[in-house]
Amino acid sequence: MKSLTQPIVEWIKSQLGSQAEIIENIRLQGSTSSDLFTIQIRETSQVYELVLRLLTNQEWLQTEPDLADHEAAALIMAKQSGLPVPEVVAWDAQGANCGVPAILMTAVPGKVNLHPLDFDDWLKQMASTLQPLHELDAADFGWQYFCYNNLKTLKVPEWSAQPGLWQRAIEIVNQPPPNTKFCFIHRDYHPMNTLWQGETLSGVVDWVNACRGPAPFDLAWNRLNLMLMYGVEAADRLRDHAIAICGDQVWHPYWDLMAMIELLPGPPEVYAPWPVFGLCDLSVSLLKQRADAYLLSVLKSF
Repeated sequence: MKSLTQPIVEWIKSQLGSQAEIIENIRLQGSTSSDLFTIQIRETSQVYELVLRLLTNQEWLQTEPDLADHEAAALIMAKQSGLPVPEVVAWDAQGANCGVPAILMTAVPGKVNLHPLDFDDWLKQMASTLQPLHELDAADFGWQYFCYNNLKTLKVPEWSAQPGLWQRAIEIVNQPPPNTKFCFIHRDYHPMNTLWQGETLSGVVDWVNACRGPAPFDLAWNRLNLMLMYGVEAADRLRDHAIAICGDQVWHPYWDLMAMIELLPGPPEVYAPWPVFGLCDLSVSLLKQRADAYLLSVLKSF
């Protein structure tokens, strides 16, 4: 875990007013690819919070050394959607000041909520964010969608009880994609990256993977996560809400498969933050069963 060294503290202070004082910093739970801290600031008579991301994953930085620039640009773009997103305060692109690339941003109120009182309304609110986000064409945005797996080298997973289904899925994703709207997408949109005040969605966070890409992928990625977390029915209900709000162009089963093949070679794992936030009844065997059942349901749409 990266701690807040004195150079980091000094860099933060240098980005703020001369009267700013750091009162406290607390490491946030649930981040697996970087270190996140809330920084409490007192400036004259005002007290407020910022969030600091330290990009400490060296393997990730080797493949994408511009992550700080990427997220800063993504946050600036995302703000244009009108969605409740963090605003950039400053960033240390190559880690010259902080030792690792870093982004300082405003704090969005709310917390992760994986046990909503009204599950269907929770899904509907997540679906509703897609419309304003995907209205951003982002033609000049510097980062483009790419698949994290090599489609040409995909193999049927040994862990699956339905190898024939996976073979069919691999064949489909290796075909030309359907006619698809390309626009600004979050690229990693799922329940862990939403914040809630009570039962109201109050923030969408973690924009470091945002890019210009296929609009249906945001829905597909959220559906993949919901399926693993809660089952196929939850994923399908999110799709139904998204289509009702955004129209048919928000979904295509091809992009569900493109999301699914990012599980490979697998098997699917229990994402470490899920039990931290209260999903404690998941197992690898259950996720395997859900993945196979979901794949069957998606393939029926072709």
